[in-house]
Amino acid sequence: AHGRDNDPTRLVPEPDPTGRDHRFLSVTAAAGMALSNGPVALFGSGRLYARTAPSAGGRARLHLDELHAEYAATARHFLYVGRRHIVHGRSLGVNPLDVALDPLALDRSKDSTRRRRETEGQDMIGFDSLLDDRLALTGYWTPGERAVLAGTITLPAWQSDLTALVVDDDRPGAGVSFSRTVGEAVLAYADVAVRRGRDRMRIRADREPDAGPGAFVAEEEDAPGLFAQSSIGAACALDSGATFNAEYHFDANGYSAGEWGEVAGLIVANDTARSDERFRHLATGNLLRLSAHFARFTMRRHYGFVRAHYPGLFGRDLALEMTVLHGLEDHSGSMGLRLEHEIGPNLLLGVEGRQRYGGGLDEFAQRTSRLSGSVHVTVYF
Repeated sequence: AHGRDNDPTRLVPEPDPTGRDHRFLSVTAAAGMALSNGPVALFGSGRLYARTAPSAGGRARLHLDELHAEYAATARHFLYVGRRHIVHGRSLGVNPLDVALDPLALDRSKDSTRRRRETEGQDMIGFDSLLDDRLALTGYWTPGERAVLAGTITLPAWQSDLTALVVDDDRPGAGVSFSRTVGEAVLAYADVAVRRGRDRMRIRADREPDAGPGAFVAEEEDAPGLFAQSSIGAACALDSGATFNAEYHFDANGYSAGEWGEVAGLIVANDTARSDERFRHLATGNLLRLSAHFARFTMRRHYGFVRAHYPGLFGRDLALEMTVLHGLEDHSGSMGLRLEHEIGPNLLLGVEGRQRYGGGLDEFAQRTSRLSGSVHVTVYF
């Protein structure tokens, strides 16, 4: 059961009422399989999802997350074709190297493992090669989207591993992921990517003499240069089993303070113009077009992320997880809290809540659905 409010904001003063999912009920059945015959193997996983909600009716959908065939040319070299999950990098908040995933596709009401696993993969052709005990090479091509080549090497003397990849898509680039254990309880890691060009529009006020109040122009960025995106973090594990992650994320592709000021000015101009009946429909349309550019996980350049997970709370079969994504430029963000209780070996009961915070013209204050929550029961067979 899941509920969320689609609260109005200055950017979205009239949210779609169908976005309110109070008393939303859903059932998801997930299953996986693996079959093999000699050098040929078939792997798959999928979810059958059905829901009902008073505001949106009911629906059912089959999600085919993975289905691929693999051929073992040798004991160390494999070829595959079909739908598959590929994950690069270690960062949990924002992962610059997760080039095959749209962050908006993740269901953040699930735990960190399920939200990444229960996501539809991509159709691809690729290979995996274990060149020796420390070096692995993988490459894949998703038709019409991208080609990726990645290599991973472990460095036992440094207690480290290093991954380097190159990607060719509409924003070609390269990336590096590095991690190193410090002692027996701390893991330090970093994910860095450099891509060519920006993936967002440049938004500026339309200052033509005949432009209406709040009018703006969204232009393709003429920015052929290289833009860096990086996450640097550390994880710590305690003897009790509790783990903590802290990360800093920088994205040169995000809007700068000056660019955000231009966006904020447009929000104010159109919000004000809506009070004048002559410009109400025009201003509402401007805000609707402007809000379409907010269909991203992050909009700015600097963020902090923390995660705390405690699997044995109060000495019982209770698991607590807290996550916070905090915008360092305007101090708005999103906080989630999740509590799960193992009722039996195959039964799990959980509650989850998420709150977006911020005020004024802050980034997360302009996003609808500021408060959401869910209650879930998971049965394993």
